[in-house]
Amino acid sequence: MTLRSSHGHNVNVAKFRIEPLADLARQMAFAPRDTRLAQVTAAEEFLHELDVNKAYPLELLVHKITGYRPRDYTEDLYAGQAVQHDLGLLIEVVSDSLDIRTDQTEEPVLTIDDVTARFNVTSKTIQRWRRRGLPGRRFIFADGKRRVGFLLGSVERFFSEHKDQVTRGMNFSQVSEDEKGDILRRARKLAVMCHCCVHEICRRIAKKLNRSPLTIQHIIRKFDQEHPDQAVFALAPSPVSDEERTTILRGYRRGLALKSLARRTCRPTAAVYRVILEERIAKLNKRKVKFIDDELYHQDDAIQAIDTIVRSSKEATLGRGGEGKPEDTRVPRDLPAYLQELYRTPLLTPQQERALFLKFHFHKFEFVSARRLLEPQFARARDIDVLEDHLRAATDVKNQIIRANLRLVVSIARKHLRPNLSLMELISEGNVTLMRAVESFDLHKGNRFSTYATLALMKGFARSVPQMLAGQRGGGASDVSAMSEVADHRLGSISDRFIAREEVGRLLSQLNDRERTVVLSQYGIDATGLGVQNGANVTIAREDLTRRLGVTPQQLRQIEKNAIAKLRTAIGAANLS
Repeated sequence: MTLRSSHGHNVNVAKFRIEPLADLARQMAFAPRDTRLAQVTAAEEFLHELDVNKAYPLELLVHKITGYRPRDYTEDLYAGQAVQHDLGLLIEVVSDSLDIRTDQTEEPVLTIDDVTARFNVTSKTIQRWRRRGLPGRRFIFADGKRRVGFLLGSVERFFSEHKDQVTRGMNFSQVSEDEKGDILRRARKLAVMCHCCVHEICRRIAKKLNRSPLTIQHIIRKFDQEHPDQAVFALAPSPVSDEERTTILRGYRRGLALKSLARRTCRPTAAVYRVILEERIAKLNKRKVKFIDDELYHQDDAIQAIDTIVRSSKEATLGRGGEGKPEDTRVPRDLPAYLQELYRTPLLTPQQERALFLKFHFHKFEFVSARRLLEPQFARARDIDVLEDHLRAATDVKNQIIRANLRLVVSIARKHLRPNLSLMELISEGNVTLMRAVESFDLHKGNRFSTYATLALMKGFARSVPQMLAGQRGGGASDVSAMSEVADHRLGSISDRFIAREEVGRLLSQLNDRERTVVLSQYGIDATGLGVQNGANVTIAREDLTRRLGVTPQQLRQIEKNAIAKLRTAIGAANLS
């Protein structure tokens, strides 16, 4: 989403991970210029002080940046890594609205090229440092263009606080003449003997010598330009084309082996392997994964501690016989058999619930942390396997929570059932709401998930049921047309499903005696369940029926309405089975 400030500049807030900080960036864009400048400076100061291993409340974040404490704020805690990311983005976004020219600043402004030259590192290293807290503002440079720049004071402070990272980054470019010769020999061998492409040559040498792939590439390209008759990259095969990439990925999805794919494309297995890894990395980078942080996740023995909590919750349940309250296992008799199976999954105890949600968000935390540290050019299959394993584990835990709460969806869906609606339609809507509730539930607030999910489901049904009814109203559905699905003279396309006696009988068996009498009497269905007999009218006048059943006309209409709702539910379930 792109917003326009009062000064006419676009404010891009699409990449924020914490929505309240995105809102704050919007508000700051409309503040007086001097206020914005002071707030950007405060945000930069906070970014230097930030500890990514801690979690921060929103009140503190707003106070650190603006100097004010919000009147209304949530008690949510936000992970330090997410705060670090959003602070850097907020500084860049809000500074862009200040229209500061580099010749107007009190201290020098360094471009990315200036920093790379001054500290002898690559631009990729600078970007990596920015992700780890190097503040960057947007300035108007001498050429009139807006670009990211770094105040010299901020750069020096970052370097003094991250000496180890800076040293490692600088080492990537400090290459001796002997090492350059070694790089060129290795590159020539990989190009001639292993048929590695340029990317693979740089990646392999970089890993072997603990150097940046960009540094390796720069050294070889410079040599090739100075010695065209001895060019190394000219010996390497051409990069994998888009067509070859498509062929490789299509075969990979079909389960073909690397060697088979290499033969089909006349490429070395290393090139095929790299294409597949890049595809897997691209998919993982597209995944939007959010987690609710916990102090436990930052401990060295986090996984062992969480496993202990999960195991203890199971043992506590077994110690009580593994049985809940009688009402927890009571199955509604009017449910189809496959829905009754839901009640065989035991409800979660508070201890089990807490343990599972801790484990669920822990695996997402591990995924996000590992993905953040992933260096695509160095990545191997085992690194990607770790990421995918965390996603898989999080999904497994999520499914456990969902299965234990599906009966809650059925229970609330039944309360929102209306004529012309199918129970299965409502359950399908409710399942989507339940999945979202699992993702957003915060166990730290002290509520049970069933309470949270119940409110979410009721809110969801309150919105979706009127929409579903409005959609059906356009088709002119009525109570009589609902019964025509049972009577054989109106079966149409579903005649094969309901014309048989046992099917109609099964539908009628869903009703109690009084409801069955009303249906048989009012809609021309005989007691055998075969529908009308030879077109004869076997309906009974409503007045006679009220006397026979001993009910008022209003009560008769209610009985009829309930019967139709049950039959629609049964028909909907049959259509989906």
